[in-house]
Amino acid sequence: MSIDDDETRRTPRARLHVRLTATSRAELSRRASASGIPVSSLARQLIETELDRKAMSEIADTDHALVGLAALNAAELAALMVASVLPEGKRLMHELAPQAAVAAEERLALFRESSR
Repeated sequence: MSIDDDETRRTPRARLHVRLTATSRAELSRRASASGIPVSSLARQLIETELDRKAMSEIADTDHALVGLAALNAAELAALMVASVLPEGKRLMHELAPQAAVAAEERLALFRESSR
C-alpha cells in the first residue's frame, strides 16, 4: 500500500446520488456482475477512469499547443535569418506574409482532412 492509498483510505467519503436511465443501470449491473464486483465499485472505477482520461487529454492538448508555438517560433526565426541575408529581404518577407498565411491555412486543412 502506498502513502497515497493510505491517505485516500483516511479521507471521509461522500455519498453521491445519481439517477441513471434504465438502460444505463442495466448495463452497469451487467458489467458489475461480469466483473464480480458491486455496482457501486464499478461505478467508482468508471468515474475515476474517465476523470483520469480527461486530465490526460487536457495535458496532451496543452503539449500540442506548446509544440505548435515552438514550431511557429522556429519558422519565424528561419524567415528572419533568410531575410537578413537577402537584398531587400525584410521588404519581401512583409510582402509575402499574406500569401504565407493562406498557404499555411491550406496546409492545415490538408492535415485535418487526412487525420479523419
